[in-house]
Amino acid sequence: MDVVFKTAAGSLSRHQSSLPQVPADHLYLPQVQSALDRSKHFRVLLFSAPAGFGKSAALASLAAQREERGHHVVWISLESADDDPVRFCTRLTESLAAALPGVGADAQSYLQNTLRVPVVAVMESLLMDLARCEQPVLLVLDDFDRIGHEEILGGLNRLVQYAPPAFTLAIGSRSLPPLSLATWRAKGLLLEVGLEELRLSEEQTRDYFRRSGLELADECLRALYTQTEGWVIGVHLVSLWLRQQPSGTPLNLEALRGDQAAVGGYLLRAVFERLPDDIRSILLSLSVASRLNGDLANALTGRQDGQALLERLDSLQLFLLPLDRERQWYRFHQLFADFLRAHLRDREPERFKQLHFNASLWFTNHHMPTLAIEHACLAEDPEMLAALVDGYGLELINRGQLYLISRWRRHVPDEIAARYPILVLSDVWTRATELSLAEANRMLDELLARWSDGKPQSPMGDQYLSALAVKAVLALQKDDLEQCIALARRVESQLGQNSAFLECAILLVAAFAQVMHGQAEQARRLMGLAQQRNHFLDGRYLHMQLSTIEVMLALEQGHVKQAQLLVDRVREQAVPLFDRRSQALALPAITESLTAYYRMELDGLEARLRWALGRVDVINPIDLYAQGVQCLARIQRLQGRSKEALATLGLMQALASRNHSWRIFAMAVGEEINLILQEPAADRCKRAEQRLNGIDWQKLAASYRQGPFNPVLWVRGISRVRLLQARGHFSEALHEITQLRALLQPGWHGLQRLRLDLLAALSYQRLGYQERANSLLGQCLIGAEREGVRSLFIEEGEGIRLLLQQLESTERQPALQVFIRGLLSAWPGQEIRKAQDVLEEGLTDREREVVCLAAQGLSNEEIGQKLSLALGTVKWHLHNIYEKLKVRNRTQAIRRARELSLL
Repeated sequence: MDVVFKTAAGSLSRHQSSLPQVPADHLYLPQVQSALDRSKHFRVLLFSAPAGFGKSAALASLAAQREERGHHVVWISLESADDDPVRFCTRLTESLAAALPGVGADAQSYLQNTLRVPVVAVMESLLMDLARCEQPVLLVLDDFDRIGHEEILGGLNRLVQYAPPAFTLAIGSRSLPPLSLATWRAKGLLLEVGLEELRLSEEQTRDYFRRSGLELADECLRALYTQTEGWVIGVHLVSLWLRQQPSGTPLNLEALRGDQAAVGGYLLRAVFERLPDDIRSILLSLSVASRLNGDLANALTGRQDGQALLERLDSLQLFLLPLDRERQWYRFHQLFADFLRAHLRDREPERFKQLHFNASLWFTNHHMPTLAIEHACLAEDPEMLAALVDGYGLELINRGQLYLISRWRRHVPDEIAARYPILVLSDVWTRATELSLAEANRMLDELLARWSDGKPQSPMGDQYLSALAVKAVLALQKDDLEQCIALARRVESQLGQNSAFLECAILLVAAFAQVMHGQAEQARRLMGLAQQRNHFLDGRYLHMQLSTIEVMLALEQGHVKQAQLLVDRVREQAVPLFDRRSQALALPAITESLTAYYRMELDGLEARLRWALGRVDVINPIDLYAQGVQCLARIQRLQGRSKEALATLGLMQALASRNHSWRIFAMAVGEEINLILQEPAADRCKRAEQRLNGIDWQKLAASYRQGPFNPVLWVRGISRVRLLQARGHFSEALHEITQLRALLQPGWHGLQRLRLDLLAALSYQRLGYQERANSLLGQCLIGAEREGVRSLFIEEGEGIRLLLQQLESTERQPALQVFIRGLLSAWPGQEIRKAQDVLEEGLTDREREVVCLAAQGLSNEEIGQKLSLALGTVKWHLHNIYEKLKVRNRTQAIRRARELSLL
């Protein structure tokens, strides 16, 4: 399939997915027809057999029968290049859209302007569309043995699992595909047509020869059948071979001895070598193309009668198959095509390259760049390949298909690639994905200098803008927020004069940088401009990025409830297009995790967060990634896994150091200090102070002197407050809090302000100002309850818990009482603490002895002997233990006792 930017009339992309005709010489086999008659009861039809057994013909017969019954039939003949998520999804959605108006429109729009293609998400969209189809649908995927990509296979598994009843998937494959075949068999969804059904019987082989005008003696027929074993293509080759034999010449059946491949190879050579010289030359010339029409045949053979030539070859039954009813497009049977190409490459390598060069020119002139470039690769012409990639590169970048350029770049020597800017840009991206950001930036600067005419106000052009887009992404990775904003200013001056995708991408990067800078109005202005440009695009990728920035903006302002509403809106809008495993949802998954953590909704949160963090790469903002890692470390600490939390923070610091992102480095160090201070160790204050003093905070803060808010100074200050409180220096802590308040911006930093009030309330309480402490804590609770924020209280540790417990007994507002109780119940270890309180009051010493002995494996009789108790008394004690521990049996009681640290 080709990515067609300006579709030519009668384009190849349409005919590759057209319904082929049933071959005129097709032999209808009763056993296959019986399977086709039963096929309406199954959701998946698998035709699996080696090459040449008539799978495609059987599928074509199935398709024709379904079409006669009024079914929508979509046929796709797959190629090796289709084993790629972008290419496969593009083919699938275009083919369905062509046959079923309205189906695949959303999926197609998502496939544009996206840097990744989550196949499962495309399937989700198609499922929604297919469910609205009133007529039954048959999707045929022929030559499926060329597909092995995990994402494609997973997407098809999902398509089958959730497809509407009127949908059927038919597959033709040389081998059993790695799909969920066992599950489909067990559920009665799968009909398999294999070698035994597709194999010709001896009598059917006789009929085939008779239809070809050959009447064979029984002995000869048996001998030939023994060698071909009902192999359809083998029988056809034998018929051609026999018709080429001079009359009266005895048959050399010994030549047909051997395995199927050897017999096929001999017959192909025998048939080919007996053809006239001009026909052999024509077949070799045409073999380089996977699909042929008359005009392309002219370009490859140098003739002017291409269409008539193809029709003549079709009539000679030389394995040329029509692909459409108009018989404009054809292809060779794969076995014959492979034979011809190998023959040509081995014996005439220069001609092989020249023919691919001619094919590349033809596809270039007919606006099919992907096929043009693929043939240039096979022509081994790096200069032509580089020129084609450079010429079409911007269109590929605009479609988010930079990966294709990177793949083709490997076929171009460095000295040639250096002359073509798009290939250089591909090298930059490769360096960036390897996190060699400094080297990538150096290459980008050289590229920008080459593309610049030195006039600041002159139009930039899409080439220059594509380099700026990559530079903006790298700047965000390096936490160079000022450069992101400066690049956006350059784009704003010429907004609307270049690619909407590239302009929108740069504006969004700068909007995110403004959010991190604390410039809400500037961020919203850039997001508005990006939204205007995004209206000119059909893709969903940039829309997802825009929504993510909106969530981050709300969180930075402290509007957690608004952020949650935005997250819910993104989730609702994404349902038709995305599955939760889709890689495109990595950033939204992080923002969703952050909002869930603020509310302390921890069930399954760590697993979701790990999934999202594992899919973040160079195109994603490092700040959001860092906040996700920080959230993961906090979850680990709350679960009592301090060592894991420290290791997670260590990774965060290493990443920040590598990119010189000192704001993020400071975040990780501050989190580490807080973790140390909440340990029960006696030397915790000393260790925390050493870590605090071991950082050159002024040097780190220097990078952010020009901004309205210095995040490094904030982290240093909040860490000093916590250390002072841990040492009992509450007056000094209040002084530090006052200084920190001056750093915060009006209308911004809502969560930071809430944290300061919380720590100030603790200091006032410890200094004896109970009324002031309660008043300030009450204000904190009102603000937190309004936004649903719980995590800030828990992060500050045991002192805040005791303060909340004290306030709970005096608080008179029902809403705040409920919120306080919810906070205390969510506190880590609170469930065990409550259980232990109950045990202290209700479990007797004797019952403790009984449960301990039971945990050692002693029977009731042995416990009685050990404690000098009657058997009935032991059972009575066990009954009471079960009641108090709220369990049903001895095993559960022992497990519960272990959980409560009683053993």
